[in-house]
Amino acid sequence: MKRPLIGISGSQMIDDHGGFAGYHRAYVNNDYIRSVTEAGGIPVILPFQDDDEAVSQSMEYVDGLILSGGHDVYPLQYGEEPMQGNGTVWPERDHFDFLLLKIAEKRKIPIMAICRGHQVVNVYHGGTLYQDLTYDAHCYIKHSQNQDPATPTHTVFIEANSRLAHIVGSAEMVTNSHHHQTVKTVGKGLHVAARTKDGTIEALEGTEYPYLITYQFHPEMMSVNNDTAKKLFCDFVNATEKRGM
Repeated sequence: MKRPLIGISGSQMIDDHGGFAGYHRAYVNNDYIRSVTEAGGIPVILPFQDDDEAVSQSMEYVDGLILSGGHDVYPLQYGEEPMQGNGTVWPERDHFDFLLLKIAEKRKIPIMAICRGHQVVNVYHGGTLYQDLTYDAHCYIKHSQNQDPATPTHTVFIEANSRLAHIVGSAEMVTNSHHHQTVKTVGKGLHVAARTKDGTIEALEGTEYPYLITYQFHPEMMSVNNDTAKKLFCDFVNATEKRGM
């Protein structure tokens, strides 16, 4: 059987030293590549670019989309002014990710979104974000753990009737945590699939869309040694295979 092509939204890094200081490089973290490959897919980096036609045509070839992590979403995208604690933004990448998401949803291919991607999906659907955890009066858990990236650090409680519960086979899981922003109001066509003890939204799912799951945590980092995280990627890749049958 032909293995599905999984498009992963790319970012850019700028060399800050050496002979190539200031040089722009297209990249995604290798954990995404490894996780997709181990789950049976073929990872394809969708590099950031400002040519909408090129982006649109590249999306014709992929069987599934992963929206990866990165910069904070530009607050004006959800009708707010930047507040204290808001991090580095990149409005052009917001446009790029929104376009990827728009095309993926039009084609109805499976979508998996992680960290920034989780927030991008929510904002694209009309939701809002806490620009920093300090603005959420209910938040008391340390969500930016500063541990080894793969180490699970806090408990996530999963909604009983969600797809996530079906994948994991449990009402809870322990995840890593590397973020300072979270979902505030949930966008249209989405429902909460998991929360932490302090109420922080850790996963969203599409209410009508065939396969749309978003994660505030980083399963691609955990999957190096965590069977539950591996299940999330296997379920996603399997969904792309079934769609292609």
